[in-house]
Amino acid sequence: MSTQATSDAGRTVFSVSQLTQEIKLDLERTFYNLWVAGEISNLKQPSSGHYYFTLKDDQSQISAVLFRGSTRHLRFRPQDGMAVLVWGHVTVYEPRGTYQIRVERMEPRGKGSLQLAFEQLKEKLGKEGLFETSRKRPIALLPQRLGIVTSPSGAALRDLCRILHRRFPNLEVLVYPAQVQGDLAAAEIAKGIQVLNRLAREKAFDVLIVARGGGSLEDLWPFNEESVARAIAASQIPVMSAVGHEVDFTIADFVADVRAPTPSAAAEMVVRQKDDFLDRVAALERRLKGSARYHLRDLRSRVDRVATHQAFAAVLHGIELRSQRVDESRSRARFHLDRRLTRLRQHLQGLSARLSERRVDRRLGEARTRLARLTARLEAAERKHLHRPRRAFAEVASKLDALSPLGVLGRGYSLAWSPQGKLLRSAEEVAVGDAVRVDLAHGRLHCRVEKRDA
Repeated sequence: MSTQATSDAGRTVFSVSQLTQEIKLDLERTFYNLWVAGEISNLKQPSSGHYYFTLKDDQSQISAVLFRGSTRHLRFRPQDGMAVLVWGHVTVYEPRGTYQIRVERMEPRGKGSLQLAFEQLKEKLGKEGLFETSRKRPIALLPQRLGIVTSPSGAALRDLCRILHRRFPNLEVLVYPAQVQGDLAAAEIAKGIQVLNRLAREKAFDVLIVARGGGSLEDLWPFNEESVARAIAASQIPVMSAVGHEVDFTIADFVADVRAPTPSAAAEMVVRQKDDFLDRVAALERRLKGSARYHLRDLRSRVDRVATHQAFAAVLHGIELRSQRVDESRSRARFHLDRRLTRLRQHLQGLSARLSERRVDRRLGEARTRLARLTARLEAAERKHLHRPRRAFAEVASKLDALSPLGVLGRGYSLAWSPQGKLLRSAEEVAVGDAVRVDLAHGRLHCRVEKRDA
C-alpha cells in the first residue's frame, strides 16, 4: 500500500491526508453513479455559480454540491424545501474530511423540470409586469415592412411567406435566420430580435414576428427562456409571437404584444387589416360617387325649373286672378255663415236655461245634505249610549288585571315550579340539587337548588 508508513515497532501508521485519501477512493469506487432522493435545505449560490446545499429526509442529511459546469443541464431554479432527485457520486472534501454528494444532474420530484422552470419564470416575469396589458402595442393598420425571426428551412417561414405574398405582394419582408430548437436556439432568437431592432433605426419595421412550427415542450423550450422574453420586452418594434399550435403557450406569447395561435394565423392577422382598410376605402368611394350623382341631379333639376319659368308666367297670372275671385266668394260665404251661427247659438242658450230649471242635480244635493245631518245625529247618539258600558268594562278589566298572576309578575314577583311542574309555595317542597323553573314577567329561568333555607 503506497500511502502507508511503517514505524520501528512494526505498526502501520497513516497520516490524516493518507487516511482521507483512502476513504475517498473507497467511497468513490463504491458509491458511484447513483440516484438520491431528498429535500433541499440551506441552499447557497455564491458568486462562483456553484450550488451548495443539504439533501435531507426525516431522519438523515448529507451535504451536496452542484458545480457550475453541471448547471447548464438545469432547467429550473432550485429552492429550499424543494423535493428533488439528484444523480452523481459520493466524494470526500479533503480539507475538512467530510463526505458529500457531487451532483451531476438534478430533477424535481412530482413535476417535470421543464414545467417547473416554465412556472417559475412565468411567476418571476409576471411580478415584474412584463405581461401587463398596458404594455401591449397595436399592430400597424397598414404595415409596409415586416421582420421575421425563425428558421430559414422550417415550414413556419414557408407558410408565412406564402400567405403574405398572396394577400399583400408589395409587403417588404426581412428574415433573420435563427435556430428554433436546441441549446443555442434561445441565444440566436434573442440576438435576431436585437439585430432587427438596430436595423429599424435606419429602416423602420412595422411589426416583428417570432415564429416556429409545432413540437413538444422540449422542442419549443427556447421560447420559454428568459433571454428571449427579455429581448421581446425590450423590443422597440411591436412583436407578434407565433409559436407552435393553437394549444401551445410559451413565455414569449405572454410577453409579446400580440399572440398568434400559429404562424399561418400570424400572416393572416398582419395582412387582414389591410384588407379591411381596402374594403373601407371602397365603401367610401361608393358613397362619394353616390353623393356626387345626387348633387348633379339636383343641379339639373334647378336648371330645368329656371328654363321653364317664363313659359309658366302667363299661366301663373291667370291662376292669380281666379284665386282672387275665390277669396271674394269665400268672404261673402263666411259673412252669411257667421250670422246663421249667431242665431243658432241664441236659440241654444234659451233651451239650456229652460232645461236647467228642471235638472235633478239640485234635488239630489239637498237630499245628500239631509242625509249627512241625520248620520251625524245617529253617531252622536251611539257614542252617548256606548260610553257608560265601556267605562264599566274598563273598571272590571282593571280589577281582573290586579288579580292576574301576570300582573303580579309584572310588579317584580316570580313563580317557581318543581321538577314535576307543581307551583312551589314552600322551600321544603324541593331538595338540594333539584332543577327548578322560575317564570318572570318576561321569560323564564332554569335553576338548580344549591342551598335551602326553611
